[in-house]
Amino acid sequence: MTGSAAVPALAVGEHGHLDVGFSIGPLGLRVALLVAVLAVAGFAMMRGFLAEPDRRTTIAVVTAAIGAAALELLLSGGFALPDQVVPLLLAALAVPLYLVLSRDPARAALVARGRRFAHWVFWLFAILAAVRFGQAWLGETEQATTLLHTGVLLGLVAVAWFAVARPRAGVMVSRVGASLLAIGLVAGVGQAVVSRQADPAPGVAATVGVEVGNRRVNVVLVPNLPGWNLVHVDGAGLKIGTAPETLAQPDSAGWLAVRLPTGRSEVWLDDHGVAGSFFTDTGTAGSAPSSLAGPDGQECANALLGRTLASGSVTSNASCPSDTLTTADARRLTATIDRLATNGTTSLTVVADKSPRSRAAAATVRGAATAQGMTIVAPGQTAAPVVVVSGWPGTSTVATNSRTYLAPWLTELRPTQAAAAGQEDGIAQYVTAFRAAYPSLQPSMAGFRGWLAEQGLFTSPGIGAT
Repeated sequence: MTGSAAVPALAVGEHGHLDVGFSIGPLGLRVALLVAVLAVAGFAMMRGFLAEPDRRTTIAVVTAAIGAAALELLLSGGFALPDQVVPLLLAALAVPLYLVLSRDPARAALVARGRRFAHWVFWLFAILAAVRFGQAWLGETEQATTLLHTGVLLGLVAVAWFAVARPRAGVMVSRVGASLLAIGLVAGVGQAVVSRQADPAPGVAATVGVEVGNRRVNVVLVPNLPGWNLVHVDGAGLKIGTAPETLAQPDSAGWLAVRLPTGRSEVWLDDHGVAGSFFTDTGTAGSAPSSLAGPDGQECANALLGRTLASGSVTSNASCPSDTLTTADARRLTATIDRLATNGTTSLTVVADKSPRSRAAAATVRGAATAQGMTIVAPGQTAAPVVVVSGWPGTSTVATNSRTYLAPWLTELRPTQAAAAGQEDGIAQYVTAFRAAYPSLQPSMAGFRGWLAEQGLFTSPGIGAT
């Protein structure tokens, strides 16, 4: 028997670092990042072979470093640094720009002193950047991308201070260190950009690995269309949302309903104050089934995953199992009532919810009971048998015993059990394919039916709610 608990929902507005369109925007930003880093690194490498740079050149280099750092903040998805450190790094980037722009005679001595000691600040950030690059290339492979982005950000701060530095001693040592750092910057940003995961495509369930703090979290987002989507995470203690200030806890199974806007947006994860995020693009056509935000959302998500597995994407008109009562399930419910009547039952209780499937099922049960001369009584009035036609959350209000009868969708075996029992053709193939595509999730019969339906192998007329 499988079930799906009620999924908590989070309705939030659109939020992200920057809305840049669906395709050319992110690509353009990545190209701009590479160009800015190459310009900054080129200056650091050639500094020993050039004359003293003029004020305009220094301003250009510092500005390029600040621009590249801003692009890193937009594109990285997270750094191996506490959140509180990022504003300090931005402030550390602003100081070199002030030192080179300032023309206030009253502060000339202070500016000159700052530029003389700037090489010490350069060495501080250069060493921190080298440590992060070393960890990425020699050690923590699971966090390699995050460490590379962190090293690039720290390296950009270092080069900005190197550009304004006018030390009285150790000039050549600083220039050699800057050249080595420049090599690390080019290699680091190149590897980080190339190794980044592709942006999820509209209508395709996204499977993303997000580095949050010291761990990598596997995330599945279904169906990646505008409207209500379900997000699943495989780690405990996480919060999810589309903005750092509006996060919510998923249910015990790791699911949370999140409302995504049309087009590009950002999904955030938080692990006790340490954040990570990824971008997604829901496109502009169609919308996700509204039932994803309801009590049967997890069942719907599994069905959509099965459809995605078969066809590669979810169509904008894809429905959820709870949207329709199939004729096969209606026949089974009628047979249950007929069997109860044969055994002498004269009354029963029906537990339903507001989903179209449940309402149609309740009407089917009441009709069959009336045809058998049975009466429908309210819960708790008598010891009458209870017929549950709700989703799984409805079963929590009913004491399951020999006089409780569950709807067919509440009594299905797990796919692995059905495969072992030889009850369904092709289910072993589905289980194998599902586990390969979504290793952090368990296959379900709803997904198997969706997989069959997308291939035209499972069709059952539906009965509308009344």
